[in-house]
Amino acid sequence: MQPAVFLDRDNTLIANDGDLGDASLVRLLDGVPAALKSLRDAGFRLVVVTNQGGVARGRYGEADVDAVHRRIAELVDAATGMERTIDRFYYCPFHPEGVVAEYTREHPWRKPQPGMIVQAAADMQLDLAKSFLIGDAPRDVEAGRRAGIRTVLITRDADRIARAHADFVAADFAESASIVLHQRHEVFVPQEIARTESRHTAATRRVRLRTRDEGAERIRKAVLELTDELRSDRNRRRESTPLRFVATALVLVSLLTATFAFLNLADLLSFARWGSAAVLALLLSIVALLVDRR
Repeated sequence: MQPAVFLDRDNTLIANDGDLGDASLVRLLDGVPAALKSLRDAGFRLVVVTNQGGVARGRYGEADVDAVHRRIAELVDAATGMERTIDRFYYCPFHPEGVVAEYTREHPWRKPQPGMIVQAAADMQLDLAKSFLIGDAPRDVEAGRRAGIRTVLITRDADRIARAHADFVAADFAESASIVLHQRHEVFVPQEIARTESRHTAATRRVRLRTRDEGAERIRKAVLELTDELRSDRNRRRESTPLRFVATALVLVSLLTATFAFLNLADLLSFARWGSAAVLALLLSIVALLVDRR
């Protein structure tokens, strides 16, 4: 299992203060490619995890999000001279205040929930205990904390620093990467435990065990929520499709023509015609179901 650095996208890797669905507007922030290369050279997998509520708000579609991510990957690879510098992009198109019905709801992938991190760890067999998250917002830090990984907040804003309670704070992306490289061999001790250690060693042991158990429970719940959500999405997609409606209609036509065939049993020619039509309709319905399944 390899460690990873989970990366927020907007104002962490690229300059963007709003919803971005136009790939031509992608601009990498200064120092990002070199810092990403240093993280890759150190053995980290790089995974982008980004909220894209603009899809739910009707600003752009999922195809536009994919195009933006392809452009980011192209710019990064061109600057680093590497292939697939960033391993994967995960994004959440859902938002509870959206206007597109399909995407207007909460979702376990939407930060500050840790769903994208948990899913990536499962997909890529990542070692979360040795992983980091880099982002510019308190919700990024909260998602990382819920997933049980170390967090680096990129900001110079004192209020944001106070609200986020990140493990580390950096002025820019290059500094955040330096912090990760410096801390990667250090034993991870959550802030709550570090503050308690100076007061009472025995109490610290209890806090450590309780924190670890609570963290494991949060991850377990996140995995269960994510599994239920994916299962529900899959079931919704399977409920009805145009091809299934066509197949059902063809089966009804087949039954109807078969009935006419048996009603004309005395007339061999009519029976053969109606029977052939029934068989043809049934075969077409089978073909439609096979195409739909594929």
